[in-house]
Amino acid sequence: MESVIDPEKVLSNKYNYPEFNWNPDIHEQKALARVREMFLNIELSHATASDPKLLQTEGIIPPSDLTDRQDWRSQTGKLDESLGLDHCTFLHWGALHPTGNGRYIFPVEARDILLSLETIVTPYDIHSTMCTYMMNTDDIRALDEEGQRRLNEYLETIVPGKDWVDIIARRALRRMQCADDKSVFKVRSHSDLGEIKHLGAISPASLHEPIDIHDQQTMYSKWLSLLENNGLAVSYITNTLEFGSADDKAELQTSLDKSRKLWRKILDIAQKS
Repeated sequence: MESVIDPEKVLSNKYNYPEFNWNPDIHEQKALARVREMFLNIELSHATASDPKLLQTEGIIPPSDLTDRQDWRSQTGKLDESLGLDHCTFLHWGALHPTGNGRYIFPVEARDILLSLETIVTPYDIHSTMCTYMMNTDDIRALDEEGQRRLNEYLETIVPGKDWVDIIARRALRRMQCADDKSVFKVRSHSDLGEIKHLGAISPASLHEPIDIHDQQTMYSKWLSLLENNGLAVSYITNTLEFGSADDKAELQTSLDKSRKLWRKILDIAQKS
């Protein structure tokens, strides 16, 4: 993977993000530390169309290790393989809701994965920018000029997991400082907090019990927990807050009040400057 994804370049890519144009003062740095810790307590998620018992036994296995395994499901394309991404396991952050990637969602503790030296993150899936090339190109040297331009832009977004945590913390704090509604950090897509790529397998010991996306009660409880304990609204909650009925919004009020208190404490720290 190093032949395409340059480790030295990855380490400097954080400066391609506007969040690192901001120089927080000492009080804002303390507030950022609070946001960082609060968000590191938000679980990662891995959605799968495979039998969940396989993952509970073997863990999350990268596609490169699934040759001739007909009992596993993978969405890895030829361009993924050309970039070496088939050696990675893929997760999302805070996306504990249906994504179209499979019926079962495994929550995974975020801290060890995101802070691992073996983890890189991009703000979106390579399919979103390279979709016309994904299945027909098995060698990046065969990309045309437009394809190469898109690939280079994608490579410039790759950052280590640790830097991504800092980017998201900065983004969240700045957005909340400027927002009229300071009650919750709203997520609008399952990829808003990035696509996490961890080199190698993830042990079954790191996985929590799988969630069936058809189990609406369990899903909703997870969303309320994120709202109350992490100050974050997943896309389903964001849609309810912005477009839901008065009754639906009223059901969220207690949880929203708890989120508002979390952010109020953080913003008070930042505003001491």
